[in-house]
Amino acid sequence: MSRLCHHLLKPGLSSCINSISNPTSRYMIHFGDPVVRLSPVGIGGITGMFSMLQLHTSAVVERARQSTRIRKRKVYLENKKKKEERLRKNPPPLPRKVQLMLKARGFGNKPLDWRKADEKPFPLDDVWDEQFFSWRRLSISQALDCLREHYHPSMLNNPDGIVYARLEFDMSGAKKDRYIDSFSKMIPLYHPFERGVSEKSIMVFAKSEETWRKAKSAGAERAGGTELIEDIAKGKVEVVDYDYFLAHEDIVLELKPLLGILREKFPKKPSGTVGTDIEKLVKTYTNGQMVEVRKPKSTLGYNEDPSFGYCEAMIGRLGMKSEDIEVNFTSLLQSLKESAPSRKTGGFVTRADVFVDDQLKSRFCVHDDLIDDKRYKKHLESLNVTN
Repeated sequence: MSRLCHHLLKPGLSSCINSISNPTSRYMIHFGDPVVRLSPVGIGGITGMFSMLQLHTSAVVERARQSTRIRKRKVYLENKKKKEERLRKNPPPLPRKVQLMLKARGFGNKPLDWRKADEKPFPLDDVWDEQFFSWRRLSISQALDCLREHYHPSMLNNPDGIVYARLEFDMSGAKKDRYIDSFSKMIPLYHPFERGVSEKSIMVFAKSEETWRKAKSAGAERAGGTELIEDIAKGKVEVVDYDYFLAHEDIVLELKPLLGILREKFPKKPSGTVGTDIEKLVKTYTNGQMVEVRKPKSTLGYNEDPSFGYCEAMIGRLGMKSEDIEVNFTSLLQSLKESAPSRKTGGFVTRADVFVDDQLKSRFCVHDDLIDDKRYKKHLESLNVTN
């Protein structure tokens, strides 16, 4: 009896149990919730009541095997992804209070699109109303002339303002219902300008001396081959003084001893620090700018569009020559189009606007051969046919 109570009751009550246990007496144990009562049978006088935790009589469930857990986790993620895609295509209606709040903020009943709809006809005259016609497309030089007129000292008085370019992208992938993610890329500025960023120090690795000369003429502080690699490995050259390390493709295999020294600055082809055109790489990383192509987060009042992406980049100042700004703008388009997915239909850069981030809120839409504005290109073809 005493041994049974030791198993059932708290260990701290063992002295009490020993004192009431009697081999000549018989006790009956009553299980309650959460109380166990001990009452003598046939003998009166002692009744013990001891509190204890609830007894669990169910068997302990064993953990599933690892393969089973992985399989169930995979099924769960697939179902979750299907549910999110189903809700994206058929979103539930917004609550009444949310609709009233959107109306108060001027959004209206229907949510807005991230892309501006281009369904209106193109104007044929010099004066038109954008309420009935599509917006005007300008060349980069015409857009810069418009900005210079607005920011003349006699008007908004910012004749040397920084010119920005805002690009819109079609992020659809090669397969149906597949989209590319946001990405960042270093864009070269062949005509640098003052933008509050210091020039970067560059070190170049290559085998031929001709490549060394091209790299130094492009702006690299130091260039070398296997001897330079050995000096860095022995600690004779300080790598802390350099911001970027670039390499030619012919010397990539010999750079392995520097992997633990350069670490995240180690030249890699996916990061764009390894290539064959060293002169372009040096100019890109000396005076270039990092441009991030973003996808907007889900925002109340806007339709969710996973194929929409955008970026903003500086391309020059109003005081620069229009030709120099146009070269920087073309370099921006060419560099970003290198990251376009390999699909048969549809373009990548769908729209480009030029503006100055100042008092004027207007932005001037720009057309270019590298911009995939199919509707405007068909309009120009129809004009050429009629003429």
